[in-house]
Amino acid sequence: MANSCLFCGASGAGVLSNEHVIPQWLLEHLGLPADDKLFQGVASSTTDELVQPPRIHSSFNFVQGHVCEECNTGWMSRLEAAAKPILIQLIDGQRTIESLSPEEADIVGKWAVKTAYMHSWTSPLKKPVQLDHLKALLGDKGKPTSCVRVFGMQSDFKKPSAYYQRGHWPRFCKPELKVADEPPAEAYKIGLQFGRLYLLTAFWPDPRSMLTPLKGVHVPILQTGQDPLPDYSKDFPVGDGLIDQLAEFCNWLAVCHP
Repeated sequence: MANSCLFCGASGAGVLSNEHVIPQWLLEHLGLPADDKLFQGVASSTTDELVQPPRIHSSFNFVQGHVCEECNTGWMSRLEAAAKPILIQLIDGQRTIESLSPEEADIVGKWAVKTAYMHSWTSPLKKPVQLDHLKALLGDKGKPTSCVRVFGMQSDFKKPSAYYQRGHWPRFCKPELKVADEPPAEAYKIGLQFGRLYLLTAFWPDPRSMLTPLKGVHVPILQTGQDPLPDYSKDFPVGDGLIDQLAEFCNWLAVCHP
């Protein structure tokens, strides 16, 4: 991967380009100035305290250098063009997630997955999504791999944009069923927030288990596995921190073991 495209594997002199992790049109739509400062930190899952110095740079310089020019200006550009008008309406609250047609949901879902994966491969957390999941998106007909799902929420916010990745999984199972304390290494949750729009890309590797949304919070956008999903109810506490709403949105997506 060192000098090849994350999606198609192309390599060679002059092949790679810089793909903006957050597209420039979106940064501009969110009203971020050119000298905006993007804060990226890695916090302990037990204390929530930073475990390494934060990375601070302009959002406009948040790029991934392992995307080839052909992918960047080809299928990824076409996906961006198709998703942009839909996303703007969702971000600005001009329409609801529930109003999306199946075709629109597929576009938003693939865009959310692609953007989440770009964050995971570029952030200082250094827990990138498995490479075959990126390769599954390749081309206009590429789709997220099986068992990947995208959920959305529309709510108020304190930052124009935010990113959150953590392996916290509430688990439901029969009392007699033994499950490992730690989730499998392949599982992931990647949360993004742009204005009023919250997006969560999630994957659990065992197809027998079902991702379980919190009722009234997680709205399914893209489902590549069993339908319909079970859900559960609980309070949705939100603190006063800048990204607390995104963190809780991510943390309370659960998994149900049969």
